[in-house]
Amino acid sequence: MSIIDPIFAQKLMKLIQKETNQNAHFFGEKGIIIATTQPERLGTIHEGAKDIMSGKIDFIAITEEMTMQLSGTRPGFSVAIDTENQRIGAIGISGNPTDMRPIAMIASHMIVIEYERKLFMDDLNQMANNINTSLQESSAGLEELSASSEGQSSTIVELSEMVKKTQEEIMETNKILDFIHKISKQTTILGINASIEAARIGAEGKGFNVVANEVRKLADNTANSVGQVDDVLSNLKELITNVSDNITSYSSATHQQATVIQSLSHEIENITTSVDVFVKKLT
Repeated sequence: MSIIDPIFAQKLMKLIQKETNQNAHFFGEKGIIIATTQPERLGTIHEGAKDIMSGKIDFIAITEEMTMQLSGTRPGFSVAIDTENQRIGAIGISGNPTDMRPIAMIASHMIVIEYERKLFMDDLNQMANNINTSLQESSAGLEELSASSEGQSSTIVELSEMVKKTQEEIMETNKILDFIHKISKQTTILGINASIEAARIGAEGKGFNVVANEVRKLADNTANSVGQVDDVLSNLKELITNVSDNITSYSSATHQQATVIQSLSHEIENITTSVDVFVKKLT
């Protein structure tokens, strides 16, 4: 199975074909075609891409003249897609290799951006899930503590409200993550369009600067959203600290209550640790 989203790869291949009138393919493990503008070739193995994926070579450039000597070949350019010393795929575009090389290189960079964005979003979602799980366990403990001591009900209500507000903060975090996802998608596609167009028309592509400025604006919006996430998490940590302070006030309660509080304190620590890791990933 490919570590690159096949749907994204397929959209990119179609975009390249639209702008260049050339066929494009994305190759996965062992040179298997997992996205292509030629549906009949989907799932087949491209021998040149197989060599690229095995690490034997980093790119292939085949000219029209070379096809006369190499039977079964077509003119085109194929290149590896690497990130963090890992080969995550390869891309190939038919046509004059000199013309197709810059487009293939730009497309490969866009795929790397999408790959890293996907990893980042997965980490954020996993972190949010961990926080939610810990909050649910804390809430269960609070309910047990409330049932064991009616005389302390007013403080328990306060604690429950704090947990509820914390959960609401988590929901705000998820909304911002969705915004980051949308902006990242827009930035990626806009960058591809601008880069491909500039590469296609060559020196006449002065309008690329206008598009590039729009890309930077979108990137700034994304950075601002990350800052909002950081603010939300700071508020979340403050709320959790308040919960911990209130729990400490029950240290002289019965053994049963002390056991529950100890469990709650442990869960609060887990939440705080998760938040700290979360914030570090955003900086």
